[in-house]
Amino acid sequence: MVAARTRLEIATENLSNVSTTGFRRITARGFLTSLGVTIARERSRDRSGEGRAGAFGPRISGSAIANGVDAISEMIDVLAAERSFESAQKTVGAIDAARQKSVEAARVS
Repeated sequence: MVAARTRLEIATENLSNVSTTGFRRITARGFLTSLGVTIARERSRDRSGEGRAGAFGPRISGSAIANGVDAISEMIDVLAAERSFESAQKTVGAIDAARQKSVEAARVS
């Protein structure tokens, strides 16, 4: 749930800065650790020196390139993070319900 929340925060930050000049897109990288999933925030590299349009957005004037934030992709990521959080929440609820049933069954026996 923490990983989904972090993804959601990153996507909403990118979305809120879609028109901000000089903003560099933040990406989320997930890592599996002994404590669970950890999400690291990474700023996209400055690609202003490249002479072509690419995955980081269209050329603007001269050698400047847009900040690399695609509003549609970020909205999709927001929705995916929300769904991931909801799934984790339902899983925790199901585990809690199963635990409660086992406690009630132990009382009856």
